Amino acid sequence: MSDIEDVPETQMENDISDGAGLEDEDDDDMEQITAQKVLEILETAWINEMCAPEILPNQTDMLELMVSQVAHMEEQMRDLDKNDFRAVVHSMELERVRYIMASYLRCRLHKIETFTQHILNQEESREPDDKRLSPEETKFAKEFASNVDEYFHKVATQYMPNQQRGEAEQRIVTPNLMSHVFLKANVAVPAVIVGVDDEEVDMAAGSQHIIPYQLVADLVQNNQAQLI
Repeated sequence: MSDIEDVPETQMENDISDGAGLEDEDDDDMEQITAQKVLEILETAWINEMCAPEILPNQTDMLELMVSQVAHMEEQMRDLDKNDFRAVVHSMELERVRYIMASYLRCRLHKIETFTQHILNQEESREPDDKRLSPEETKFAKEFASNVDEYFHKVATQYMPNQQRGEAEQRIVTPNLMSHVFLKANVAVPAVIVGVDDEEVDMAAGSQHIIPYQLVADLVQNNQAQLI
């Protein structure tokens, strides 16, 4: 996968990043964040989401910022001659950005549809600031779960004995958090438990590892490491 830096002097790097800085609300103060940084965050979130067995915290704010910048870029590109080679390069870069955003959302929807009830149960137990689904995703998950329950009631569960009905309701699909993942440490992380015998290893910055996801889930969510 190429980084945005691989396209020299692209419109994405120049016009979007050089436009008025994107404002990212961070607790008490406002800090400037460029479109380049937003794209880097989205690329990392996309790869993490693709590789992680569970659904990760949403990046709705970053998506909304990038969507607005892509729309701005499309507006600017209308002034370019279609035969200009720069227009071709810029168009290819925008298609890559659109693909990342669409693939990220598709991956999250697939997980929601696969682990619907498990995800909803987890969300109910989390504090408001720790929710992983966006409001739109939460609405979709609840409607999807309701529709699935209604469908199975019509075609199957209403014809089951009462005892089996209860057992069917308890069958919730859960992700395998102990599945192995490829991991790259973003910073040095000491004393990471990597085995059932509490074996520890010091992760150097930039080092790569194969390890059960559950043992490093906190590192991924805290941006101390990323999946590859």
